[in-house]
Amino acid sequence: MTAKNPSADGMVGPFWIVEDADQPVIISVTVALADAEPYGDMLTVDTGHLQHWSALARRGAAALRKAAIPTAPVWSEYEEWPRGRVLFDTKQQCFIVRADRQLHRPEFLHLIAQRFRLDMATLRVLADDHYRSVRQLRLPASPRKPQP
Repeated sequence: MTAKNPSADGMVGPFWIVEDADQPVIISVTVALADAEPYGDMLTVDTGHLQHWSALARRGAAALRKAAIPTAPVWSEYEEWPRGRVLFDTKQQCFIVRADRQLHRPEFLHLIAQRFRLDMATLRVLADDHYRSVRQLRLPASPRKPQP
């Protein structure tokens, strides 16, 4: 697969945004385009949300904390938290985020773009009725400006 440098380091995969210490944090599976799998005109990873969440939950809270992963998979269900998936469109040569509508805010998209090494300026964001959560996230805290 050769891309027109859509974001040379960009990655694909499923993700959630959960709250940890009252701040939104991303949990994800990130796969480089070179290792992604074709699915029609898209590149993706075949790891599903339930599969990954369950694997994390089996590791237990102590192991997740040690790995700097939020413990939400241990004490909640995978469908509770806003989630989505990053794909790469091979025809349009761009990354697509399909996600719960509450994640379409710039503050959350920034977290997703950082984790998947994506260029916010070229990112396409689409709603997906499959990704609906029951939890409402707080917006990330804004960085404070230094006081004069």
